[in-house]
Amino acid sequence: MSEIETNATKAISRKMEGVEPGTPRFEALESARRFKTSWVDLGGSLQKVKHKRLYEQWGFPSFEAYCQDEIRIKPRTAAKLTASFSFLKEEEPAVLKRDGVQRPIPDMAAVEVMRKARETESVPEEDYRKIKEMALDDQPVSALRKELKQSLPPVEPPAPKQVIKQLVRQAAKLADTLANVQGIPRVIVDRAISLVDDIRALVDH
Repeated sequence: MSEIETNATKAISRKMEGVEPGTPRFEALESARRFKTSWVDLGGSLQKVKHKRLYEQWGFPSFEAYCQDEIRIKPRTAAKLTASFSFLKEEEPAVLKRDGVQRPIPDMAAVEVMRKARETESVPEEDYRKIKEMALDDQPVSALRKELKQSLPPVEPPAPKQVIKQLVRQAAKLADTLANVQGIPRVIVDRAISLVDDIRALVDH
């Protein structure tokens, strides 16, 4: 698969010109360029950089700053990369040895769903195994999310009084906003205030 040259990858390539090949820093940069084709390489490199705090040796105040300034990825993305890599390393280490061609590596989003299923106590073990098999078989992420949603217990609707109290706060905010806006007729402001009183009365019933 050919790489798409973007501003980020070009910037990374320029960074690589001043870094010694074979060093952890060079490997992390190289993995970043291959991110679109193999997130596992980048996740592994970033995990090493984070665990050994190598970014401090390179003059960065934090792991997040290193990711944003040098690797050109958002800290949130870096967190997902390292978390997904660590999850596979612990739960399914054999997947990390796949070549990505004859045996595809699951998409990072698929691993995220699998990790969420494992960490959610309400998901039965049987359902987790099914989600894991789907992820490792390179099933669409949408199918995994649907399966996970079906595995979760139904969400209990909020109590009516809680909803009414929330509506009171929203109506009061609306009334305050209307009262402070020039050009709003007083009769409309009074209606809004009356609405707050009417809704608040429902809480006391």
